[in-house]
Amino acid sequence: MTHQLVRSAVLAAVLLAAGVGVAGAVPLGSITEFPDPGSNNAQVRAGSDGNLWFTDRAGAIGRITTAGAIAEFSSGLNAGSQPFSIVSGPDGNLWFTDAGTTSAIGTIDPSTHAIAEFSTGLNPGSKPAGIALGPDGNLWFTDGGSPAAIGMINPVTHAISEYSSGLNAGSVPQQGITAGSDGNIWFTDLGTSKAVGMIDPTTHAITEFSSGLNAGSAPGAAIVVGTDGNLWFVDHGKIGAIGTINPTTHAITEFGSGAGSVPGRIATGPDGNLWFTDKGSTPAIGTIDPTTFAITKYSSGLNAGSAPGGIGTGADGSLWFTDQGKIRAMGRAGSGAPAASVTAPSVSGTDGVGVAQTCGGDTWSSWAGQQPSRSAFGFDGYRWLLDGSPIAGATGPSYTPVAADAGHHLSCRVTATYTLLAVTVSATSADVPVKGAAEQLSELAAAVAGVGPGASLAHKVAAIEADVAANDTADACAELGAFNNEVQAQTGKKIDTSEAASLLTKAQDIGAALGC
Repeated sequence: MTHQLVRSAVLAAVLLAAGVGVAGAVPLGSITEFPDPGSNNAQVRAGSDGNLWFTDRAGAIGRITTAGAIAEFSSGLNAGSQPFSIVSGPDGNLWFTDAGTTSAIGTIDPSTHAIAEFSTGLNPGSKPAGIALGPDGNLWFTDGGSPAAIGMINPVTHAISEYSSGLNAGSVPQQGITAGSDGNIWFTDLGTSKAVGMIDPTTHAITEFSSGLNAGSAPGAAIVVGTDGNLWFVDHGKIGAIGTINPTTHAITEFGSGAGSVPGRIATGPDGNLWFTDKGSTPAIGTIDPTTFAITKYSSGLNAGSAPGGIGTGADGSLWFTDQGKIRAMGRAGSGAPAASVTAPSVSGTDGVGVAQTCGGDTWSSWAGQQPSRSAFGFDGYRWLLDGSPIAGATGPSYTPVAADAGHHLSCRVTATYTLLAVTVSATSADVPVKGAAEQLSELAAAVAGVGPGASLAHKVAAIEADVAANDTADACAELGAFNNEVQAQTGKKIDTSEAASLLTKAQDIGAALGC
């Protein structure tokens, strides 16, 4: 994939907002709902900042933290906006479709909450529905307008293109769209000829498949890739079902989801199962095992009159969903998954100015049989912090503190993405104090007390301390050289080898801090 489309300002802000690891998911099947009065929430997806983001068709983009705090943002949306579907983009922003008065593809910065919308290039009569990140780094969307189309927007240039050739006659692409394991973009079609379709992101060739769909099928609002590499979709037709299509053979199989079932959307969970919402006669959050095809449903904890809609995995390992029922809400269902972060990273080095420090040692749980990637996107990887704030340009696995860092606290954060789940997680090390030359000299003075012939080494360290206090770097460096010479001369005589090595390392670090 080509995901080098990240703006540095967004990167810094997003990583600053990310949390220090995440808590383990709540118990399997445990459901909690958080009221969101006045909303008309639709779809929910994890953001690069560790929060969940959702569309509100009442005219807003919403955010819910993994603790359940909700905020909504509307400044910058077009008049008459109706945000529909949402996805995290390669630039760290959230991208959404808007089927309102002025059809558009929009984006919101998760840190600044700035919203921008783009319409140039959309077909006349466009009705953008679903949106997904493609393997080419572009955002791909379905357009159920007239003419029906599959569209693409470049997240950097904002250029929009739409493609219709190959769609069935009477096609009405739905919100379901995703990048398949075969490199194509897959979508659901609820038009005259019900189908599951694909478009090649390079050639733009479109093909649709219907054989194997249930009689009265209605492939709907979601399609995702499962741990088996197949595409899984919801079917809210005459026979409520969860369907799967093999991306190579194009064979379609459907599994009934129960009497009175009306599946809404579907997502791959950290447990490797497919999770779906069901707003049928018995509202529920359901799972289907991709190997055994066994379906399990959870209802306890749902609000009275619940109508679960969108669903997506969060950074806490829970499945988060929108509830479009009598009590508008955002919900959380436990997957029983362990916390993403097993061991937080740590800073290794001697904590001194001028001495390279290394970030590492972080370990992560496997979710859906996958370890997270530290390099899938530009916002993944390392970030060094000074007193909790990002250090400009410090995004590698090592960092060398400068003189201005002395007396402050250094830490590092690792951010990684579970690519199958499209979930970004982070963990931050404990902080360490950055020691300047004076602090390191105090430690050296304590280390040489009673070491070597007489008090010679102690006197040399005292002389260096006096030079540093007087800002006489040249003499301090010269005295430091004399200190090293004496330690080397006494190694194996008055000073044992291991102790000498420790003293020389301390002296070397002081030299780095002084710039000798």
